[in-house]
Formats: sequence, structure tokens, C-alpha cells
Amino acid sequence: MNSSINNSAIENELKKLVNEILCLAKKSPDNIFDVLLILRELELLHRTIRQEMLEPNLPDTRHRLYLLLKHIEEVGGWPYIERMKIKDICDKLLSEEKSP
Repeated sequence: MNSSINNSAIENELKKLVNEILCLAKKSPDNIFDVLLILRELELLHRTIRQEMLEPNLPDTRHRLYLLLKHIEEVGGWPYIERMKIKDICDKLLSEEKSP
């Protein structure tokens, strides 16, 4: 497993990138197409990292599996990108139509 020093450096760089992406999204909050583009790119990035870097390095021994599961339990859950459901969009539209 990586040392905490490496995680710290990566965490700092990642926070900078996250802030840049948030700033980019905030530049056009009313342009849903720009926001969707950002979300699609993040989803593609997630998939690429998972398939090309995470999956090939999954544990191959019980000990490494234990270390991974322990880390997930202590630091946070499994990475997941939630998608908005079409039903939620329709419900929002219907509730706005009913409002005076």
C-alpha cells in the first residue's frame, strides 16, 4: 500500500484539480449542456482509471485483499458515480408545472 506521504501529495494535487473543475462548472451554471459535458468527462475519467489502473491492480492474495478492505472501511466506501434518474427530472418538471 502507498505511504501516507505519497497519499498526502496526491491528495493536495487532486484537491487543486477538483477546485479547478468546480470553478469551470461555476463559470456557466445556467448552461446545462456545459455542466453535462463536465459530468460526462468525469464519468469517462472514472471509468478509465477504474478499468486501466484499479482493476489490473486488484489484490491477488488474501492478505492484500484484507489490506484493501481495511483501507476502504477506514477511509471511505467504494468509489461510485451516481446518475440522476430521468424520473427525478420528470418529477421536478411536473412539480414546477403545478406551482402557481
